[in-house]
Amino acid sequence: MTQTKTPNLSALTDRIDAFPTLPTVAVRVMEITSDPESSSRDLMKVISHDQSLAAAILKMANSPFFGLVKEVSSIQHALTVLGYTEIRNLVLTKALFNSFKNLRKDSRFDIGKFWEHSLSCGLAAKIIAADLKGDTNDFFMAGLIHDIGKLIIYMALPMEFSEIIETAGHLKHRMFEAEKDILGITHEEVGMMLLKRWMFPENLLTAVGFHHCPGEAKKESLFPLVVHAADLLTYLNESPDDKEAESVLSEELFCPEIIDLSRSHGLKWDEAALKRFQEELIRRMEEEAETLASLLS
Repeated sequence: MTQTKTPNLSALTDRIDAFPTLPTVAVRVMEITSDPESSSRDLMKVISHDQSLAAAILKMANSPFFGLVKEVSSIQHALTVLGYTEIRNLVLTKALFNSFKNLRKDSRFDIGKFWEHSLSCGLAAKIIAADLKGDTNDFFMAGLIHDIGKLIIYMALPMEFSEIIETAGHLKHRMFEAEKDILGITHEEVGMMLLKRWMFPENLLTAVGFHHCPGEAKKESLFPLVVHAADLLTYLNESPDDKEAESVLSEELFCPEIIDLSRSHGLKWDEAALKRFQEELIRRMEEEAETLASLLS
């Protein structure tokens, strides 16, 4: 027997179903980068046919984010110095911003602040993951898109979204709890629904779908763990004078589950590490101000 959808769930699924698919070039880039038989020539050919995208990639590749010594002067050069995964993420990042470019700040929701938080979370995830001595490219992307479900809720159910914001109050990271009470579904679940439609990689789906409860991830908990910590770290940096928020965030950052899960992945998580991550994040956000502006343009 098919379960009847609630009005809220129907509105959200209808909004996702009506949402444009990713641009053909982004879909092709994902296909090529996931194909072990593909070549850099295949990728370069696809990107070069979209001059606007190629220009955006070069602009982002030359931002402080990558800290490259020499200027990246061509898509071929970008492929050489950045690699498949990073180029794929640049393409997806631009496609993501373009998909929501018509959203504007209003009395209920500041889209600029949303993207600033998202970029900060992406940078924080990349900074935290650097301690794992592995590839950090996908961690930035995971942090960047972790709250994408909130945009769908805002677009599909604006009145309910306002109620959620009012209920969460100044503890904005608790919005998912208000979503459960008011909608019966969270932005994690909604985000996964959209990203599945867009055929995003499994590690990014898991990061988005479990970033508030990384221990519940059935497969790989590392990505949602890092994004969870990055999200709380970002909120902590955004609330420097809010003592109540600082107390709650610190308690959640160092709860036994997060500490144990971090240790299981070889990630040292203590007050000293947190302070180091905070200082690095503040520095990187100052450097990346122009990158955010270029993405939103």
